Amino acid sequence: MTLGLRVEQRAKASTEGAVKGFIKKAALTKHREHAHSDGSAHDSARKTAMPSSSGSVRPGQDANASSMPWLVSWLLLGLLGFIWGTNFLFMKMAVAVVPPLEVAWLRTIFGALPIAAFALVRRSLARTDWRFAHHFAAMALLANVGPYVFFVIGTSHLPSGVAGVISGAIPFVTAAIVAIALPAERLTQVRALGLGIGFAGVLLVAPLGRGAAMAGGGSPLIGVAAMLAGSVSYALALVYARRFMVSLGLGPVKLATYQMLFAVVLLAPFAAPGHWSELAVEPEALLALVFGLGLAGTGIAFVIYYQLIQLLGALKAASVYYIPPVVALVVGWAFAGETITLVQAIGATLVMAGIFFAIRDRAG
Repeated sequence: MTLGLRVEQRAKASTEGAVKGFIKKAALTKHREHAHSDGSAHDSARKTAMPSSSGSVRPGQDANASSMPWLVSWLLLGLLGFIWGTNFLFMKMAVAVVPPLEVAWLRTIFGALPIAAFALVRRSLARTDWRFAHHFAAMALLANVGPYVFFVIGTSHLPSGVAGVISGAIPFVTAAIVAIALPAERLTQVRALGLGIGFAGVLLVAPLGRGAAMAGGGSPLIGVAAMLAGSVSYALALVYARRFMVSLGLGPVKLATYQMLFAVVLLAPFAAPGHWSELAVEPEALLALVFGLGLAGTGIAFVIYYQLIQLLGALKAASVYYIPPVVALVVGWAFAGETITLVQAIGATLVMAGIFFAIRDRAG
């Protein structure tokens, strides 16, 4: 092939390459313009279809969406208050068949099941947690064994509604114990006011007057003392948690799981189980103990309370303490034939006022 032919072929190839490059570039430019036009149209259509950030378009939908978490939170709070309020009737039903220590032990067993399942689903447990076993045992003793045993004993000596109202003393009893045990948590005027009002309410509700002995042979004095002892145990658990547990950074799910498991072990030697035959012929008591007091009243209640703290925060979630005393009184009257006197109603109101001041002071 001559040199001229080579030059001609190269020139032809160069020309063809330039033409192809120009066509390719033009096609690419047209494609980009088309894509930009489609994207602008899509954005315009999307902006037209969706509400603006100011909510001027379809505001009802946005309002409904934003109100749903609030509605769910307060429904859960009401449900939790109802569950806790019915616990005392379930205790009364169970302790009529099973001794108090066994009631407390079975409550921890069935209450631990939902909590442990919740912890496993969340993968909250680890082998390294066992280095805190001594803390778990102490918390189980103060926050589970003590209150569960004392509350069952107290309920066995009192009407379930009265026991439920006296248990409402937990917040202001806690305020008093914390003020004594933790110098940084001084007893403010608001806390002192709540403490005085709350205890006045307890005295009005408690049947401590002449002729106050229960029809079943119970002692009201023992009942009230046991209920207050359970409240003190809860308060001591809070003091222990603040001194030794907060710095460990353990989550509430982890702590509650180990507390319940350790409580099962601690109560086992004293429970003297062997009353399943009695429970078998008392299906109402069995249901009250296994489901009402254990699965729902302890296990599911904790899961709900944990979710409430996540949704509302600890301070708003604490408003649940207003509900159980009222529920306990009404449920005892409606299902157990217990009476509600005017003095007891006034006392219950004072107990709730004491709770209000305890929570209000904490918020401040």
